[in-house]
Amino acid sequence: MNQQIADSLAELEQVLDRARPIPALKSLSAAIINKPRPKPDLNKVALGIDASVFLKLSTHKSSADIIDYLSTKHSAPIVLPGQAIQEFWNNHLSAVDTTATGLRKKVAALAQDISNVDKNFGDFADRFESVLKDFSSEYGHLYDENTIRATSKMLEVLEQKASLTYVPRLRFQSIAASRKQTKTPPGFKDPGDGDFYIWIEFLFGLQLAKKAGRAFDHAILLTNDQKIDWSRGGVAHPILAAEAMELLEVPFDVWTIDQLAARI
Repeated sequence: MNQQIADSLAELEQVLDRARPIPALKSLSAAIINKPRPKPDLNKVALGIDASVFLKLSTHKSSADIIDYLSTKHSAPIVLPGQAIQEFWNNHLSAVDTTATGLRKKVAALAQDISNVDKNFGDFADRFESVLKDFSSEYGHLYDENTIRATSKMLEVLEQKASLTYVPRLRFQSIAASRKQTKTPPGFKDPGDGDFYIWIEFLFGLQLAKKAGRAFDHAILLTNDQKIDWSRGGVAHPILAAEAMELLEVPFDVWTIDQLAARI
C-alpha cells in the first residue's frame, strides 16, 4: 500500500469514527435554512454513482445525452464505488427484462386476446406456461438486444472515465456496526451495510482524486434512494454533508438521474 492510499484511509477512518470532528452544526443550520444556492458548474462537479442509478444510466429516456456528456465533456472525477457493482448484480438487474420475460408478456397478451374469443382457452394457456418455464430455465439469463446494447455502452464509458474504488472491509467493519447502532447515515434504514460502503468508497475515491490533483468544487452522489438516511426533500443529510466538507472541503448534494439529465 502506497503512502497516499494509507494516509487517505487513515483520514477517512478518523472522520467516520469522529476521532476527527466534523462541522455538523454548520451543516445542520444550512440544511434547515436551505437557502437557494447557485447551481454548480456541472463540469466542476465530482460525481458518484450509486447502485440504484447504475441501471438507469443506460435505460433512462435521456441516456444517450447522459452517456455522451459523461464520455466527451465531463472533466471532473467520476467515482464508481465497488459496492455498487455487486449491488447492481444482486438487487437491481432483476428490473431488466430478459428475453424470457419479454416473451412471457407477449404470450400473456396473446392468451388474453384468445380467451376473449374462447373461454375454453385455459388448456392452451397451461401448455404455453409449461413451455415458457422450460425456456426460462434455459435462457432466462439472456437480456434483450436493446438492453445489452445500452448497458454495454454505459459500461464502456464507465471503464474509460470512472475510478472504481474499494476500501478494506475488515478495517471499517466495527465503524459500520457502531454507526448502525447510533443511526448514523447512510444505511440505518436498511438491514445491511451496503449504503455505508457506497458512501465511504465514494469519499475515498474523491480523496484519491484530490491528492492526484484532479480539480472539483462540488461533490454529488447520483442515487434514486429517497430514504431519509440519504436526503430529505432533496436536501442531503447534514451529517453526510459535514463528513464530505471535512474530508474534501467541498459542498455535497444528492441528485437523482432525472436531475442530472435536466442539467445536461
